[in-house]
Amino acid sequence: MIVGFDAKRAFHNYSGLGNYSRLLIHSLSELYKDNQYFLYTPKYKSHPLHDFIENENCTIVTPTGITSMLPSSFWRTFFMTNDINKQKLDIFHGLSGELPVLTLKMPKVVTIHDVIFMRYPEYYTAFDRKMYEKKFKHACKIADKIITVSKQTAEDCIQFLGADAQKIEVGYQSCDPIFWTSQKEKQLSKAYDLPEKFILNIGTIEARKNLLNLVKALKFVDDDVSLVAIGGRTPYTLQVEEYIKENHLEHRVKLMHGVPFRDFPALYADASVFVYPSVFEGFGIPVLEALAIGTPVATSNISSMPEVGGDAALYFDPYCVEDMVDKINLLLHDKETVARLRENRAEQLDKFAIQSIAKNVNDIYQSI
Repeated sequence: MIVGFDAKRAFHNYSGLGNYSRLLIHSLSELYKDNQYFLYTPKYKSHPLHDFIENENCTIVTPTGITSMLPSSFWRTFFMTNDINKQKLDIFHGLSGELPVLTLKMPKVVTIHDVIFMRYPEYYTAFDRKMYEKKFKHACKIADKIITVSKQTAEDCIQFLGADAQKIEVGYQSCDPIFWTSQKEKQLSKAYDLPEKFILNIGTIEARKNLLNLVKALKFVDDDVSLVAIGGRTPYTLQVEEYIKENHLEHRVKLMHGVPFRDFPALYADASVFVYPSVFEGFGIPVLEALAIGTPVATSNISSMPEVGGDAALYFDPYCVEDMVDKINLLLHDKETVARLRENRAEQLDKFAIQSIAKNVNDIYQSI
């Protein structure tokens, strides 16, 4: 089977969409070596996370000739289709909610990660909302199969994008292999000057991720427990910092930006608990990463988080600080609760094993 990927995110995005793309390409090329994989990207430069290109069955396709002088968006819109059709692919897979506008000659698959821009339009500009809506609706219309990373996203595709339910297959994503091996020996608390006991939160510091309520909850947690939040800054960060200053919590809250991805597993392992209070996620991969490492998890009781955490995590109302405090204190002080969650961890993690994820996607390819 010859498979083509819209691999732009795999080569140029180093968070959620990029991680999904890289892991899927890597696992498919390792487990299904008889297939050939063509990776379409407007530009390419070497990076340690691009190790999947070392596999002989992976070929990078970039603009050539005069098209290489055009803006990358122009190539992706008008010329990438020609390059795809030349390869006589069996399947083309858009990994991040997009499929080319011009006609492709082979069956098409698209992965939709979330439709948050329609469910929570206030978090996006009018231009971005219209652009995403147009791209996603087009992809759902022309795709032979739609892969959604959670049941929540499947429901949202039907409700907001008018997607055909018969086309949709739920295909959970996994997390990077570095989270599936023990990192306890690689403690980084000293390197990052972290406190002895801390709550960890990872994710872009934006309103939807709801970090402010977690900071508010910290006031009602033991004084010797701090909060470490890792994520890119947005204007919302200033609101969080203002609250920290007004409530004299500077000595208990550490905001970190630009932390290398390779250090995440050890930081999860060093944390006392991981708390993810997001009000909505298409999947919520930090919850899975924390579970894979073995750190106790408390997260929101809405959207896709209960799908990811199952019976291996505690849940709270993300809008209720008191509920959040109760669950954090349970993880910090109730050994029986933590033991019960750990007993359920292995069964929950089986749903997201890398081999299972790759097999599911390959079976979808075979079906069309």
